[in-house]
Amino acid sequence: MAISAEDIKNMPPRYKLLLVIAGFALIGYFYFFYFLQPALDKKTDLEENLGNLERRIMSRQRVAKQIEQHKREIAKLKENLQLALAKLPEEKEISTLLNAASQAGTTAGLEFLLFEPLNPAPREFYAEIPVKITVRGSYHDIARFFDAVAHLPRIVNVTDIIMGNVVRGEEGENILTANCFLKTYMFLEQAEETKDDATKKP
Repeated sequence: MAISAEDIKNMPPRYKLLLVIAGFALIGYFYFFYFLQPALDKKTDLEENLGNLERRIMSRQRVAKQIEQHKREIAKLKENLQLALAKLPEEKEISTLLNAASQAGTTAGLEFLLFEPLNPAPREFYAEIPVKITVRGSYHDIARFFDAVAHLPRIVNVTDIIMGNVVRGEEGENILTANCFLKTYMFLEQAEETKDDATKKP
């Protein structure tokens, strides 16, 4: 049976209040399930998507920082490589460099018992050029010689040092015999370019 507006008008106030409350409850029910609940679900989805995007952004920012750091490290390594290569002698300089090392020993007051250049030993991108030497002199003179070699304009390392055969000198000082290797290094591309130039000459 349908309720007319007149029936509602004639209802006791208590029933009218209950009817109004029921109407608001019904409106609230439909509003919640058809408007509020979808909006809350959408808000939850958006917040989850926002969290995922923020995590992805943070992850990519970390990767970008690492890339920049790696770029700086690579640039520094390239700079160090160029500095190292600048100190590697070219093939035409090897004899001059070895003469300079020999002269440094003579200036330090050493007596050369052996000065034997050995065959170059190729490495990954450079060739190691060793010279086997035996010198005789005081400990102080030998130390001066090693220091002079370390300060040559090109890279020359002193390795495999063996000292012994101590004898008393004419002035009462201890005279040692030192065996070691002088090693310089040459960038292999320089050696190859030198060879190519030599083969191209008529």
